[in-house]
Amino acid sequence: MKQLSCLFILILLVLGNSRAAEHKNILLLLGSADPEVLAQRVDVAAQLYRIRPMDAIVVSGGCGAHGSKICEASSMALQLVSKGVPAALIFKEENSKTTVQNYIFSRRLKNNAGERIMQPGDTVYVVSDHWHAIAVAARLQKYDGVTAKFFIEGAIQPKKEDRLDYAGIFNAYDDNHLFTLKGTWLTPEAVWTKKDSTCYLTQDIIYTTDAANTSYSVSPVEKLFPFLKGSSEFNPPIYIDEPAAWYILFDGYCRKVSKKDYKVLDEQPIQEWLRLPDTLNWNQINAGYIQGKSLVLIGKDKVLLAERKGKAFQYVRETVPQHYFANWPYSWGAGNVSAARLLPGENKVIFYRNMESAVCTIDQKTIEKAVPLKLKWIGEIK
Repeated sequence: MKQLSCLFILILLVLGNSRAAEHKNILLLLGSADPEVLAQRVDVAAQLYRIRPMDAIVVSGGCGAHGSKICEASSMALQLVSKGVPAALIFKEENSKTTVQNYIFSRRLKNNAGERIMQPGDTVYVVSDHWHAIAVAARLQKYDGVTAKFFIEGAIQPKKEDRLDYAGIFNAYDDNHLFTLKGTWLTPEAVWTKKDSTCYLTQDIIYTTDAANTSYSVSPVEKLFPFLKGSSEFNPPIYIDEPAAWYILFDGYCRKVSKKDYKVLDEQPIQEWLRLPDTLNWNQINAGYIQGKSLVLIGKDKVLLAERKGKAFQYVRETVPQHYFANWPYSWGAGNVSAARLLPGENKVIFYRNMESAVCTIDQKTIEKAVPLKLKWIGEIK
C-alpha cells in the first residue's frame, strides 16, 4: 500500500508539473518618458526576475513620448540585459503612447513565429513604481484569461487627481472590444476613398466619413470582405495596397480584391505569392504597398523588399525603416506602421501609425511630419 501511495503521489506531481509547463510566467514592465523613473522601474523588474523565474519579459513603451529623447522599450531592454537578464527573454513593445496602450499593444505582442506572448492561463506580473500597474493587472485578469499580479516598489507621491483605477483602465468599458478601439482611435489597417467619402478599416469595423468628418457611418468588415470572418485584433489580416486593388493576407491565403466592387480577383497560398527565406515569416508584416514591380513591406521592426516574378513576389532583402527611408520619424520607433495608402498618380504613399499619419514621397523616400488622425469617436456600436 505504501508503494501504491508513493506511486500515486509521484503521478500527481508529474501531472501537476506538466500542467504548469503549459502556462508561462510573463513579466510586463511599463515604461516612462522620464529616464530616472524608467531606471527605477527597471530596478524593480530586475529584483522580481531574481526571485521569480520568467518565461518572457515584455518591455512596453514608445519613443519620444511627451517630447522625450528616449525609446522606452529599447532603453529598458538594454538596462535589463546589463543587470543579467538574458536578451532572449525580452520582447519589445515600442508602439505605446499611454498606459492604456501599454495594455492594448502588450497583449497583442507576438514572437517571431507569430505566436502571442501572453496567452490565457499564463501568469502576468505587471511591474512599475506607480499604481497604474494595479489597473493594468486588473484588466488583464478580467478580460484576457490570465492570472495577473502587480509588483510595485518606489517612492512616487500621489497627485490630487490620481485614482486607484488609473485613467479609467479597469472600469472605462465593460466591452473590451470598444475599450481597445477607443484606446487606439483611430488607427486603421486599410484606408481608401469612395466618391466624396473616406473609409477607414480598423479591427472589425469600417468607419466611413466625409472630408470634414461632420458625419460618419459604421459597418462590419465582413459585409465587404466575407472571407475575413474569424479575424480579430489577435489574428488580423494584412492589407497590401496597390492603386486598383488590395492584396489581403489572411488565414494562409493571399486574395487580390478589387477596390471598385470588392470582388476577389485572385486567390493563392501566401507562401506561393510571397517567397520568403525560411528565417522570415509573413506574420512579421503589418502593412505594405506595391509600386510597379516593387513590393515594400513594413513590420514591427523591419522592412522587407521584394520584386514581382509573374504572379508572385520574390524576396530581395531586409532592412530597417531608419535606413530605408531618408528621415524616418523618431517617435515612430522601429516600425509598427498599421496601414499604407497609395495616392495614385502622385508618387506618394500615406503611412498610418498609432493615431497618426504621414505622407511619404516614394522615389525620394522622404517622409513629411506625422500629424494626428483625429476623427469622431463612434460611441457604443449598435
